[in-house]
Amino acid sequence: MSQENVTLSRVENLTAFSGIIIDTTTKVTITVAYGIIFPAALIGNIVVICLVLKLPSMRILTNMLLVNMCVANLLVTLFAMPYSIFYIFLQYRWLSGHLGNVTCKLTHFSYALSIAASIFALLLISLDRYYAVLHPFKGRPLLLRSTKCASLGIWILSCIFMSPYLFQFRVIQVSSASYCIIRWSPLDNITASQIYYIIVFLMLYSLPLVGIGLAYSLIGKSLWHRKIPGQQTISNRRVAERSKRKVVRMLIVVVVVFALCWIPAHVMHFLSYFQQETYNSLPPLILLLFFWCCHANSAISPWLFLLMHNNFKQGARRLFKRPSWQASPQHSSSTHIARGHSLMARQGTLMASRKQVDNGAEAV
Repeated sequence: MSQENVTLSRVENLTAFSGIIIDTTTKVTITVAYGIIFPAALIGNIVVICLVLKLPSMRILTNMLLVNMCVANLLVTLFAMPYSIFYIFLQYRWLSGHLGNVTCKLTHFSYALSIAASIFALLLISLDRYYAVLHPFKGRPLLLRSTKCASLGIWILSCIFMSPYLFQFRVIQVSSASYCIIRWSPLDNITASQIYYIIVFLMLYSLPLVGIGLAYSLIGKSLWHRKIPGQQTISNRRVAERSKRKVVRMLIVVVVVFALCWIPAHVMHFLSYFQQETYNSLPPLILLLFFWCCHANSAISPWLFLLMHNNFKQGARRLFKRPSWQASPQHSSSTHIARGHSLMARQGTLMASRKQVDNGAEAV
């Protein structure tokens, strides 16, 4: 990994922001924006991981896929977000020598790997729910048969798609300054970048979005038209309709958030590779905010499940709420027994009518 010496003009041709001055207002705005999503992403993803790993009832395939997504989100949080702040102040300037080459490659590869893993995890989650709701007795694809297969599949595919980052990023020397950039030599840098972008756009945005949207559309349609067995009462029907609307609403939100968070960054990449003049004419604040949006997905996605999914809400209560016997140690055992019988009596009247509805809702 030798350090290369090139002319300044060559660096300007290879980097989108070379020579562009980022004003103080833009720096402050972007720093504050990342200051908002960084703790949200860190806390949200850690909470989801703790819930799944600490509560035995949560260790199902879907939730373990969520753990993979949250691990990938944490990599985005720990690599992509700090690098974005670093970029607005120093742009492509980097450490020199072998240490610079190693950190240049690993930093870009790590956050690119995490972004790919997040998307693949979301896709596998939607496929897992599709088979669980629509084809519960049908054989599943290999990646959905066990947690190990699914996890290995996510990270192996991510490594394959993002391997160019590990090999093509390097440090170059310009006068007394070092820069971390991507070079496709001996291939033409512009053509190779355009081809790679098209592949990434198709495999890490368009096709996953179509797959996620189709899977959740079929799931929502099935849940909406599913009839609850047994005699239908007014209360039963109301609970069923309320659960259906809640599930469908959550599915729509998941898909819309995924699309909205990623489309701005892909638009900016398209302009940088195919419409360079238009790209260069845009204010740096707009460009940086558009790229911020895709990082924000790592902060939003765990909270969607924590706030909109009953299993996670109930799990959070069990994990963080102090047990009643610790809060009121002076209560007699007879009081607890009486409360227990009362609670069981109340729950028994609702269990038969709500069992099928809850199963259908929690399957998603």
